[in-house]
Amino acid sequence: MKRVMVFFVVLLSCHVIYGQMTDAVHEILIKAEQGDAEAQYNLGVSYYNGEGVAQDYAEAVKWWRKAAEQGYADAQYNLGLSYYTKFYQQDKALELFKAAARQGHKEAQKTLITLGEEW
Repeated sequence: MKRVMVFFVVLLSCHVIYGQMTDAVHEILIKAEQGDAEAQYNLGVSYYNGEGVAQDYAEAVKWWRKAAEQGYADAQYNLGLSYYTKFYQQDKALELFKAAARQGHKEAQKTLITLGEEW
């Protein structure tokens, strides 16, 4: 009986840590799956920070990419940061920073100035 109880507690812990999504994030997920770029961006932020879901950088990048492809400047910037700092793909990062900067994204503009690049 004790083994069964320990197994149940471990199983329950794994479900809470790895399988649960808050209601708020679930609502964002529904909108993101319907193609809402802002929701895709916000879902990426949730995954990146581990807020309401288990932290997962690959999922964050996946959702930022979807939003960036729709021209969402914040997603372009965050995806650019990921390419620059985590994947070391500076050309792709600069392309994304420039796309965001052309839309008036101030952080992207500052980043490009710091890197000595124009947009």
